[in-house]
Amino acid sequence: MQVLTLDMPDFEDHALRLARMVEEDAPGRFDAIVAVRRGGSYVCDAFCRYFPKDLYGTRYDVALQRPSTRHKKGWLGNILKRLPVALLDVMRMAESVMLSCRRKTRSVSPSAYVEIPADLKSLLQGLRNPSILIIDDAIDSGDTLSALSGTLTGTNPGAIIRIAVMTLTTSCPRIGADYALYRNRTLIRFPWSNDYKKR
Repeated sequence: MQVLTLDMPDFEDHALRLARMVEEDAPGRFDAIVAVRRGGSYVCDAFCRYFPKDLYGTRYDVALQRPSTRHKKGWLGNILKRLPVALLDVMRMAESVMLSCRRKTRSVSPSAYVEIPADLKSLLQGLRNPSILIIDDAIDSGDTLSALSGTLTGTNPGAIIRIAVMTLTTSCPRIGADYALYRNRTLIRFPWSNDYKKR
């Protein structure tokens, strides 16, 4: 396990690599791209600057977030910015280990509900086998992306879902990625991360 810090030029380079990976493998035009706010929206912004316009349809942004992520804002976020990078790296690795352990002992609630935009729902209901690309920054436990994917296929069982992320951070997430730059539990500190520090 390692922690990789990306400044904005590094991030743009990674987004270009991810876009090329999808472009080389994509079965054709996507009917829609769904970006998971907040990190997935940043990845999607950069991604779409490089991805051929004729290969993706309308973009939709949806809000999904682990409860633990909400706690990293406010006063805790201010504390994180003051800690040394080495300690922040250890904290990130510990969180990743805890997520992996919790994933093994916990089942997903069937009542998990994700609200998707009405126009995305209409698009899904109006096409026979819509091809959807979900973009996020990372897959940790996989719970949020699993819930989103389930909601999309619940709206249209014929939907073809592809997932693109920068990294998979745990060894056995609930859902994997079709496209990922890192599959070796690399933890990425993005420019928008609560514990990001300029080098």
